[in-house]
Amino acid sequence: MRKGFGGVGILLALLFVAIISVFAYKFGKDLVSGPNTSMPLFTGTLIRISEDLALFKPDEFSGQEGFTPVQVYYQAGVFQKGKYKGYERIIALREPVGPGSPISFILATKDRNTYILDDPTEATRRFPETDWQNPFSYIDKAKISKVDVLSSEQPEVITLDNAFSLYKDSVVTDNVRSGRMSEEGYDIYENIVRTDFSTYEKLPLNRPPLTFFGVISSPPEIPDQWEEDARVQAQLRAKYIKGTTKVIVLDSTGLPFSYSLTRPQEIALYQEAYKKYVAASAKFEKERIRFENKEIKDLPDYPMMPSLPNLRFTKKDVKATGELFDTYDIATPYICGIDVDTQVLQNIKDEEFVRYGTAFGHELFILKDVEHPFYKLAYRNKMLMSKEEFEAVNKDMTKLSFEEYVAKHPLLFFKDFWKRWIALGEYDYKMIGGCGKPVLYLYPDKPTDISVSFVKPMELTLTIPTYQADWYVRAYPDGTIVDLMPEYTDCTSIDTTKHGSEYAQDACEKNAYPYLYWAGNRIGMEYPLNRNIGWVVGAEELPDFLATTLDTIGFTQKEKEDFLSYWVPVILDKEAPWYHLRFLQTSDMNAFVPMAIHPTPDRYYRLFLDWQPLSQKPIIPIAPQKLDTITRRGFTVVEWGGLKQ
Repeated sequence: MRKGFGGVGILLALLFVAIISVFAYKFGKDLVSGPNTSMPLFTGTLIRISEDLALFKPDEFSGQEGFTPVQVYYQAGVFQKGKYKGYERIIALREPVGPGSPISFILATKDRNTYILDDPTEATRRFPETDWQNPFSYIDKAKISKVDVLSSEQPEVITLDNAFSLYKDSVVTDNVRSGRMSEEGYDIYENIVRTDFSTYEKLPLNRPPLTFFGVISSPPEIPDQWEEDARVQAQLRAKYIKGTTKVIVLDSTGLPFSYSLTRPQEIALYQEAYKKYVAASAKFEKERIRFENKEIKDLPDYPMMPSLPNLRFTKKDVKATGELFDTYDIATPYICGIDVDTQVLQNIKDEEFVRYGTAFGHELFILKDVEHPFYKLAYRNKMLMSKEEFEAVNKDMTKLSFEEYVAKHPLLFFKDFWKRWIALGEYDYKMIGGCGKPVLYLYPDKPTDISVSFVKPMELTLTIPTYQADWYVRAYPDGTIVDLMPEYTDCTSIDTTKHGSEYAQDACEKNAYPYLYWAGNRIGMEYPLNRNIGWVVGAEELPDFLATTLDTIGFTQKEKEDFLSYWVPVILDKEAPWYHLRFLQTSDMNAFVPMAIHPTPDRYYRLFLDWQPLSQKPIIPIAPQKLDTITRRGFTVVEWGGLKQ
């Protein structure tokens, strides 16, 4: 009897362990430890393929005669179970079509002649093939035998516990020099899958076969020559900000996907917003075709893609007493580029915090010391600007003293799934810093109706003419631009006393603009810092240096005058003896602020001035930067901008 009872007991025990294991996996609790005996989905590792699989349409959608987009391919394992057992998994990357983000697709193949295309969002069915969101606008349809949803070890949502989840974003890539040169003599860049995560923090989480890494910020270089205010801010960031809440998840082959740390509620809101965006985007494409065929008179607004879910919340979500700001999002965002993922902190001890309230079940904390340097960093970010600058970006808002700012609780802190301190900051106030006056010149071969839109979410502080989910204009070969939606721009509200806007009211009243003008911040990506290249130029040499540089690049006299009249006064206003100058170029800007232009330009050149005032000339020389030159052929777009600080 005891022997029989023992056998039943063993079966019940095994059943109990199985139930607990399922519960642990679903809710993110490692309640049962031990080896994972299930067979991985893939065998093999991530390997770059040397041959050109020629999966992309070579020229039809590039808009550039004789231009072949750079393509990179990887084998990311072989399926060892499921209906595609024995098939290679292929990662296909190519550079953007004109302006845009790197394009990536996942496929499966047995012979590298025909392929199964992974299409989890049904984009091939939802969008016409002429739409940039349809894979067949890039992929050679003749190579595709079937469209399906391929199995993956990296799901769209990874549930960590009841409070936190990870939401899948994209393959992690790097834009690097390929070692090849173009016909014009400049470096060709290519997008490759990132494989080195030695500078990332390995996060403890038992979810085989997945490996998790936290993003650690690279320690910024803080030259002694920087102005005191810039040096102080950089030092505070380096001391207290460890990294971001972005998580990199590697599967069994080493393929990395980025994920945003968020909450289940935010994911639900995002998914609903994305469904509406997809529907609106499909409707817009149909209406655009009808508009171009003169079947309708008015074109609807181009829909804006929603921001990825993160840890944001509002005042109504907080249960606490005392004054609060209305919105909380990324703490101490950097100028120009604003990451979707907020900061993970370091060098602040638990005993420095005091409990304040709750939000979404998280315990919220504030710093005991109201004079804490991290509060001062937040205040510097938002309030230390002139009255004119403050009012330009924060209309109808009151500039606060430091004491008033801290009293409203501008920073709220909590611990995440990994017990790391996370900071969220008030998002009511805008920063004066940002991408200052990028302008686009449009030069078609003949009068052409053109739409221009931001592909990724932006925080725009000024647009001329007014941006309404896109610009829809008629451009002429001499560069004159006529706004086809003038009803959205109030000419009387344009402040012509503001530097860079002197021309705008007259241009608005005549509806004849020299360029499209925007200023703001890129949401979802940090500003690409790399200040090891460029030039150190004395203040008295600055105007001539920039003029010569623009001549070498190939700016027209008008473009050069526009650039110099805006940037020279802005830079010299810092009254520094020396300046470090460098430029983001077309490939940098396509990754940082991708734009969609229809019809696609034949040539698109982008130049963005990054500069830093210096109190003295560096002892160690800086490597000169190699700049691309402008080739004007067919429909040409030239864009310049710079860092406002």
